[in-house]
Amino acid sequence: MRLRINYIALGGTSRKVSFKPGLNIITGPIASGKTTLFRFIRCILGGSLDDLTPEARTVVAALGEMVIGETTYSVIRPIVTTRNAPIDIATKNMAVRLPLSGNDSEARQTYLQWLLETLELPRLQVPSAPTKPESEPTPVSIRDYLSYCTLTQAEIGEEIFSHKDPIRNIKRKYVFEIIYGIYNVEMAQIQDELRDVQVELRELKNQDRLFYQFLKDTVLENRADIERKLKIALENLENIESDILKMNKVLESTAQSAQLKTSAFSAETEVQKLINELETEKRSAEDIGRLSAQLQTQASRITKSIVAEKHLGDIDFVICPRCGNAVASERAEEEKCYLCLQVIKPELSHQSLIEEQARIEAQLQEAEELLVSRQNNIVQLKKELSAKQDEEYRIKKELDFQTRAFVSPYASQIAFLATKRAEVKIDVDKYNEYLKIFQKFDQVQKKVNELEMRKEDLQQQLEAAMGKEETVKSRIDYLNEQYNNTLEGFRPPLFGEQKNSIIDRRTYLPEYHGRRFDEISSPGLATLVSVAYLIAHQKTSIHFNLGLPNILLIDGLSEHLGKEGFDPERQEAVYQYLIQMSEELGDILQIIIVDNEVPAIARKFIRLELSESERLITI
Repeated sequence: MRLRINYIALGGTSRKVSFKPGLNIITGPIASGKTTLFRFIRCILGGSLDDLTPEARTVVAALGEMVIGETTYSVIRPIVTTRNAPIDIATKNMAVRLPLSGNDSEARQTYLQWLLETLELPRLQVPSAPTKPESEPTPVSIRDYLSYCTLTQAEIGEEIFSHKDPIRNIKRKYVFEIIYGIYNVEMAQIQDELRDVQVELRELKNQDRLFYQFLKDTVLENRADIERKLKIALENLENIESDILKMNKVLESTAQSAQLKTSAFSAETEVQKLINELETEKRSAEDIGRLSAQLQTQASRITKSIVAEKHLGDIDFVICPRCGNAVASERAEEEKCYLCLQVIKPELSHQSLIEEQARIEAQLQEAEELLVSRQNNIVQLKKELSAKQDEEYRIKKELDFQTRAFVSPYASQIAFLATKRAEVKIDVDKYNEYLKIFQKFDQVQKKVNELEMRKEDLQQQLEAAMGKEETVKSRIDYLNEQYNNTLEGFRPPLFGEQKNSIIDRRTYLPEYHGRRFDEISSPGLATLVSVAYLIAHQKTSIHFNLGLPNILLIDGLSEHLGKEGFDPERQEAVYQYLIQMSEELGDILQIIIVDNEVPAIARKFIRLELSESERLITI
């Protein structure tokens, strides 16, 4: 992925430095501001501002233009150290403002996340302790990826990509594995699930241990003994209930008792039937009584109407004079009679009133006869109910006597069995409650077994998800070749136990002819090794299209190279190699070098030359 800086401008000053594709050099004496400019370049790429000098902090903002892929972006980053400091990004077609790395409710992502996404680098979280997949996950940031593109003045000749920092060294190894395909998104997902599984598994196992510690030296310590006692208690309960059922059957088998039970049930049913009939007759008599009273009232009003020769329309009917059912005036329209539902005529003839009076008197007589009949029925039903209730009482009294006569000889036995059953039932319930505790433990054990199987399955998936061995091997073999050839091109001193210099497959750090990097005592030689290692990663990434951002940032290239003997030749060899790379890969790879002294062959690549009189920032 091409990453190129077009220019850097310092807000609040007139300083602006332009860069070209390929090799770019910033030079000048010590304390002139070269490293400060290098840090401003890194801050445009998401780097920290913690190590800026007091002079640099007078700058209002770092303004930069960079190319990512085929798109040119303008970036303005204020020189403040807050995590949510807003950074402006703009192209011809868009403009956004993102916080650096802190939370912002209005921003979809941070500037560091935007860089990852735009550079098409995988956004992964990796275990903070590689040997413990269940350890707290930590994100791989753009800074971690760009560490493989950067050699700072503080590190060059001393360490590689901050490998001496335990925390950053973990990220360094993961970035190597991500770039070369040893570790990928699928593995990250598997590790996330594996971490969750192991955390849950550990918690369940702790519960298991605490469970047994809790039950130790208690009645619940021995599950087998509880199950044995429950079995015995269930057998005793079954025997007791069997004895009780036998006694009940003996009582039920007594012919006289059985017959009395049947008679008592029959008498009780008939009593209830008579009660229902009596209530029905009472309600009917009450309704007829109300109807009779209503008819009498109506007859009286009609008589008055006949005498006065007036209309009968002021009579209100509550109960139908014919059937005795309740009626209401709302059942018909206003101009109609709510009894006959006919349109009310304004006047009735004298003859019509006489005929209506005769009809009502006939209905009244019929109602009074019906009322007398209902009252006679009520009297008769009361007599029958009283006789049947007396009969029910006698039968139940006899049944009660028969039952007590049977139960009395066995009263103590019945009481004993009832008491014993209650005690055994309590024991059964108690043992069942105890076993419920063990059932929960069984569920935990089942879950543990399931998680153990899932853990084993995930571990197998993790091994299978690792980059294909042949593919990874070919990439690292190519990295070894590029590293060794590049380093030998710098004409380093000849010593060591091995013929070639390679990359340690365990630490992913470079060796020098069999000597580990930390065993190299010369800062100058360590510088050559670091630069060769940095270049080898770029050449390998470009060759295999591994996605490493195509930019090299080196501060203090010649700082540890001497001026005597072969050191000047080695310095020139390094620059010659960088010039050759610039010619071959300039359109793809940008190289920015900060150095105190630059050999003549490389001076045409100088983009800014500072001096004690013309420092980067003048206060």
